[in-house]
Amino acid sequence: MSNHPNFDRTQAVLDAVRQGDHAPTFDLLAGDVAWENGPGAGPWHRARGQDDLALMLMEFGASLGGTFHQDGRCIYADDRMAISLIHETGEAPGGDRFDNLAVYISRFRSDGEVDRVWTVDLDAEHCEAFWQKNPGTPSKDFS
Repeated sequence: MSNHPNFDRTQAVLDAVRQGDHAPTFDLLAGDVAWENGPGAGPWHRARGQDDLALMLMEFGASLGGTFHQDGRCIYADDRMAISLIHETGEAPGGDRFDNLAVYISRFRSDGEVDRVWTVDLDAEHCEAFWQKNPGTPSKDFS
């Protein structure tokens, strides 16, 4: 039995991100994508549109001194959604370790683009404690 095409597309994006290449992510997303993060994203809760998401990713990565890394696996996909499990790690400039396991839920439009993404952190308490100790400094209000 073969995978659903959205499973393969999602896993290909996750494989690229694992290698540090976020460009394929934007090929999958609608221009007006709505992205809503759980507490693992610290002050970067919501992004509206690809430009906002790119800024959020750059600032989030910079807040972890360029050490942010994601290792993801698509666990389910169909015509409407993809569900992925993402292990996120990094280190704050002061040495505190960021280590989060999250579920990403992506919603596909009928044209195959993702128009909405929700992230759910499986260790929300750790994430909240990390960001209380290491507050990020977004250049805009991402709430």
